[in-house]
Amino acid sequence: MSRKAAPSLNALRVFDVAARCQSFKQAAQQLGVTQAAVTRQIQALEKQLEMTLFHRDNRVHALTPAGLELAPQLESIFKQLDQTLERAKHLSDNNTTTLTVAIATARIRFWLNQQLDDFQSLYPHVQLNFVTCSDVPDAEQTAQLAARLSHDSVDLVIAAATLRDKNISSQTLGEVELVPVSAEAEPTRLWQLPWLINKDNVSHQRFLKEHTTELKQTHLVHCDDTLMALELLQSQPRVTLIDKRYAQSPQFPALQVFNAFAQPVKPNLAVFYRKRRQQSVALVAFTQWLQLISK
Repeated sequence: MSRKAAPSLNALRVFDVAARCQSFKQAAQQLGVTQAAVTRQIQALEKQLEMTLFHRDNRVHALTPAGLELAPQLESIFKQLDQTLERAKHLSDNNTTTLTVAIATARIRFWLNQQLDDFQSLYPHVQLNFVTCSDVPDAEQTAQLAARLSHDSVDLVIAAATLRDKNISSQTLGEVELVPVSAEAEPTRLWQLPWLINKDNVSHQRFLKEHTTELKQTHLVHCDDTLMALELLQSQPRVTLIDKRYAQSPQFPALQVFNAFAQPVKPNLAVFYRKRRQQSVALVAFTQWLQLISK
């Protein structure tokens, strides 16, 4: 008698996440795939097991009795598997530990880069790799960053954001203080010039709200990249907003910084990473160093 093929590990993992979310849409966001892909995996698993695991009721996906029996067992198994893999990973580590950091290009250029030599001198065995991300991510970008952390495609995210995910930890690196900058040095012309603003950036939105009266007649131009905005400031009289930290960098352009109009905004700058029972020495060292240079 032929033996039935075992269910795929991937399908079981998808079921585990969907069971905890009770929503295929939320499961898809957490896994970093489409909702249709989650549905296909669940349907294939149900067909292979010859049982129904979910009641389909609009957006709510409640577990059937069979699903309720299977879900906690799978969750326990996957936790044990993740812990075993983590221990194996530490055993296989060589003398160099690599951390992948997601950070905005402007933030690394005008804030972090000038201080990296200090970290490397303290921890020469830690290799830092970098990938770009939005400095103030919107809801969709935030979900993507949480998924990348959960799937270990990045180890840390540095951004002015709020990641509400039970699997993600964070440490604040201080408040963000936005300040207008321009090649124009005369403060009286500040509100008369065009402003380069990221209209999707919640921090920019809050600054604009606080200065509604002054900006009533100001022409607002959408620009969603800080480096691009700073480049545009070089050619014509314009104004843009930056994190006040940037102006302290030797790499920052020769622009007038209008500190009189500096304004703290939310969310705070923070570093995010995946929760683990025991974090790597490299990650702990880097996050503690970040907090030190942020004081």
